[in-house]
Amino acid sequence: MSRVRERIEKVGRDRPDIVLLSEMFANQPNRSGRDAALEAAQAVPGPISEELSALARKHSTYIAFGLLRKVGEKLFNSLILLDREGSHVWTYDKVTPTAGEMEPASISPGKPPTAYDCGFARIGAAICFDINFLELGELYFRQEIELLLFASAFPAGRLLDHWAVRYGFAVAGSTWYERNRIIDCTGAEVARTSELIPYATAVMNLNRRVVHMDGNLDKLDRMRTKYARDVIVEDMRDEAVCAITSLRPGLEVSRLIREFEIETLPAYFDRSRRIRAEHGGLCPPSFSANT
Repeated sequence: MSRVRERIEKVGRDRPDIVLLSEMFANQPNRSGRDAALEAAQAVPGPISEELSALARKHSTYIAFGLLRKVGEKLFNSLILLDREGSHVWTYDKVTPTAGEMEPASISPGKPPTAYDCGFARIGAAICFDINFLELGELYFRQEIELLLFASAFPAGRLLDHWAVRYGFAVAGSTWYERNRIIDCTGAEVARTSELIPYATAVMNLNRRVVHMDGNLDKLDRMRTKYARDVIVEDMRDEAVCAITSLRPGLEVSRLIREFEIETLPAYFDRSRRIRAEHGGLCPPSFSANT
């Protein structure tokens, strides 16, 4: 915990809205098996969460951290979110623990998550092995999250780029490795850590949305005319999408999408799936959240 305290103090100079720590950063079991997992697991509130709550209050920041979490006799690999007052406001339980977590350690898989609105961003989370399962990404895609918090043991490499580009949300990663990245909704890397500076801060405008070009280009052009200097539309021709960014405080991209009747990316893909099925193709998959 001493190293974590030191790093939070350093990034606290930047007055961040949220600080992300890695998977099970402080209570990884020192051997395999359920007994070791039970010994390492903590409840919330507990010693780890209480110490981080004090740091959240001190720096007036959200803190998200990985925890091997105990709930009665059950164990979960969780991401805990504390608000600026240090209160526990949201929990994400790893939806797909590895086979080794579920069987020898008896770590339970989490239920389908519901995104959390922090005020500055609508967030979702994934933990390590989760990043291999696109059904989780699709679920967040439909919940229109703006930022994915990825707490992990491994860095995930191009899998993170794929989620950002495919689903159009920003991704922040914190792992056990030296190289961790923050990626915006276009897939551009905006910050990273290294062996020299093991923490990173990025300033991002999350009032953005990625939409498909098909059927939307004329609407986007009218938007740019009416809201000149307040809205930027980025051409991402290689992926056939555009990124809409609002530069005016209070002018929400969601409002612009409604005003100009722009078809969102999930709606466009779902319409394409539906028409495909009507023409004898594959039937659309279903996705549901735990509400």
